Amino acid sequence: MNAMVNAEEKQEKLSNLEWLGQQLRAKTANYEAEVPATNNSSINWEDRCGAIAFLPNDESKAYASILVWGDYRDNTKQYAVVVDYIAEYIWRMVQEEMNKKRDTFDMIKFCKHVARMELFYSLRPALREYHTLKGRLVFSGIDYIEPNTYSKRYGWLCDAVALLLKELHDEIEHYVGSYRKQLKD
Repeated sequence: MNAMVNAEEKQEKLSNLEWLGQQLRAKTANYEAEVPATNNSSINWEDRCGAIAFLPNDESKAYASILVWGDYRDNTKQYAVVVDYIAEYIWRMVQEEMNKKRDTFDMIKFCKHVARMELFYSLRPALREYHTLKGRLVFSGIDYIEPNTYSKRYGWLCDAVALLLKELHDEIEHYVGSYRKQLKD
C-alpha cells in the first residue's frame, strides 16, 4: 500500500509535459502486470495521446508532439506547422516596422527563416552558445543580412519568438493539467 502511495506522489510531482511523455517515448518493454488501485483504471498511452488531441489548436498540438517525442527534424509536418505559426506571428509584427525601413529582401521569406532558426535553437539550447550569430543566420538561410544589421534591426524577433514558444508551452501545460484532472475524476 505504501509503495502505491509513493508512486501516486511521484506522478503528482511530474510536470504535465513530463507526465504526457511518460509512456509515449521509446522504452524497453515491461511485461509486469500493473494492478491499478481499487476503482481506478491505470492510465495508458492512449489516454496520454488523448491529452494532445484535447489541445485547442494545431500549433499547440504540433509543439506538444515535438516536445513529447523529441522529433526535432525540420522535415516533419509538426515542425512545419510550428514554423508556419511562428512565421505568421512575426510577419504581423514586422509589418509595422516595414513602413519605417526600406529593406531589399523578401520579408515573408525572412520571417520564415527567422522562425525556423529560432525554433531550431530553442529546441537545442546548448548549440546556441557554440554558434555565432553569423553562423546561425547562414545556417538558417539568412545570408542576405549582415549579423550587425540583424542584431540592430531584427534582434528583437528572437525575444518575440522565445515569448511565443513560452506561451505555447504554458498553454500545453494548462490543457494537459486539465486533462489529467479529468482522468482522475
